Amino acid sequence: MIKPWLFEFFRAVNDPADRDNPATVHEHFNRYLDLWVDDEALGFEGIFFSEHHFGPGYSPSPNLVIANLAARTTTLRLGVLGSVSGYATPWRVAEEFAMLDHLTEGRLEMGVVSGIPPELAMVGISRERAAEMHAETLDVLLATLAKPVVSHLGKQFSFEDIRITPGFLRPAPSVWTAATSEASARRAGSRGLKMCGGFSDVEKLVPVYEAFQEAARSAGMPTGPDQVGIRRSVMIVEDEADRERAGELGREGFETHTRVSSEAMKVPDAAHMTLDPDELIYGTPAQVADEIIRQCQALGVGNFVANFNIFDLDELRKNHELFGREVLPRLRAAEIG
Repeated sequence: MIKPWLFEFFRAVNDPADRDNPATVHEHFNRYLDLWVDDEALGFEGIFFSEHHFGPGYSPSPNLVIANLAARTTTLRLGVLGSVSGYATPWRVAEEFAMLDHLTEGRLEMGVVSGIPPELAMVGISRERAAEMHAETLDVLLATLAKPVVSHLGKQFSFEDIRITPGFLRPAPSVWTAATSEASARRAGSRGLKMCGGFSDVEKLVPVYEAFQEAARSAGMPTGPDQVGIRRSVMIVEDEADRERAGELGREGFETHTRVSSEAMKVPDAAHMTLDPDELIYGTPAQVADEIIRQCQALGVGNFVANFNIFDLDELRKNHELFGREVLPRLRAAEIG
């Protein structure tokens, strides 16, 4: 089985003329929230939200979105992929996740990432410092899953015998992280984390996923398809005659997202950011399902995380519905070795 997830940037109002209009932004919030609530009835496994600042999205605190949706849904799993370690303190990350564990009735998926270097640089956080904060935040978070009182001695944070309140439910939520290299995949596997990858073609990712599973086995940690996921951009059309147009729209969506993000983070030239062919999955529901299953089987992946680079909310809803009605059942029926 391939579990179908959504990945959400919670994109800002696309029209710059309306971006600072409070009424327009408020309506935009409500339409997105209603869309995510309706995704539960479509059968999605859950939604992963991401944390970003200063850019083209309303996602500085995805935990707030999860708290809202927790009260409006009953089966949808709600996660962060991920909370950026460089912007927070380890105890706050752990305590907020523990609160969400209770508010979601155990439907929480926790994710911690080091963050995007250009975004971090805007507030003076270096790549090296972000990496240190990420490693220490993971240490503390994993420790709190085992016992409520923890101590930590690190370069960025040091404390002794602090109580994380509230404690987590049992069983505790899974902890996810993103990985793009064999080294980062090995670290994730050896620590018992779940891993999500993407961006590169399947051929380039095979050794990354193999490194994860090998490290997990060696450390006596859980292995197998359910421990890993793949995030891809998706664009669906109903008519096969529109397939190539779907590809064009998908690439345009990626380019728009990259351009607007780069402008917000004051990155002067993002032309080097290219889209590997396997990163964009497009076509009719049957074609999209076939390609997702192909990639997941090749990588031994049991979680597919769909990202839609669609800025028009009506078109976005249509893609969610097509995916839910026609792609999702085939993914759940697929066999992953």
